[in-house]
Amino acid sequence: MSDLATERDIVTVPKVELHVHLNGSITEQTASELARRHGADPATALELVDGRYVGHWPDFGGFLNSYLLANSFVRTPEDLELVAAAFARGQAAQHVIYSETIFTALIQVRAGLEPEAMWAALRRGFATVGPETRLALVVDAIRDNGRAEAEATIALVEAADAPVVGLCLTGVEGTEPVERFHVLREAADRLGMGFEVHAGEMGPPESITEALDVLEADRIGHGVAAIHDPRLLDRLIRDQVPLDVCPSSNVSIGLFSSWETHPVTTYWERGVNMTISSDDPPFFGTTLTDELRQLVRVAGLSRDDLGELQRRAARNSFASPEVKAALIAEIDAWAAAG
Repeated sequence: MSDLATERDIVTVPKVELHVHLNGSITEQTASELARRHGADPATALELVDGRYVGHWPDFGGFLNSYLLANSFVRTPEDLELVAAAFARGQAAQHVIYSETIFTALIQVRAGLEPEAMWAALRRGFATVGPETRLALVVDAIRDNGRAEAEATIALVEAADAPVVGLCLTGVEGTEPVERFHVLREAADRLGMGFEVHAGEMGPPESITEALDVLEADRIGHGVAAIHDPRLLDRLIRDQVPLDVCPSSNVSIGLFSSWETHPVTTYWERGVNMTISSDDPPFFGTTLTDELRQLVRVAGLSRDDLGELQRRAARNSFASPEVKAALIAEIDAWAAAG
């Protein structure tokens, strides 16, 4: 049996993150700065406890309220640039060499940002780090708001001057019939992009099946409900369906009581094609590095396992073949260096 990955391994491995929301990356410090910019007291306006987000929520609604409060102060291109720059620096500090950042563009447009100014703000924010930190966007539509939300999102992406590599369906599962969102699959094909669906998070296993069979998703966000359906889990393993697994997120909103009861260890041991991400990291008191540290602890990953997990994320990404090859070469160089 190989030795566990060390702390140095966890910190230094070149990381690839596929499931992290830009709108959910706003730290307490950034949110407080934004609130003060707009004349609000952060402690009351953001409902902070000792200057921090609560971190563990009674349910998804509690988390969503805090998330929306933080995002309510992203009102100008300069605000969005601050958020993007802070995110970029945080990824660079963790040696995340490639991120696919889920971005709810319509939130910003509805807050009054002109689309051209919005995309320019993101480009400026991302440009605060060097080219060794690659940052791409996956633009999502919230299913709760219906097909019109998806169509408006597609129109924004079609005109975007930004590094968009994918489309995504998010929101509360079961609020709308999924077939209404096949337009996202069609648009992704037309634009040469990937398509991800959040499924099997708070919804049942059938939500994952619909995402695959009705929406023809390339990748599933979360997918943890498959642990309750052995036949579905067998299918995911057989077909090597990519899953973005975000354990701290699931634990923090009460889907599982702890990392020990979360299915991530079973998924790893059974050979699910899973990767690890942080989802909305400051709201759940985590980072990608923290997620990997916990995974090593509960699932016993070795240094080789850690490298292979990152290669898998590169392979499952929506990046071009050339970028995927460059990412894997960097991970291989780390592995060879011992």
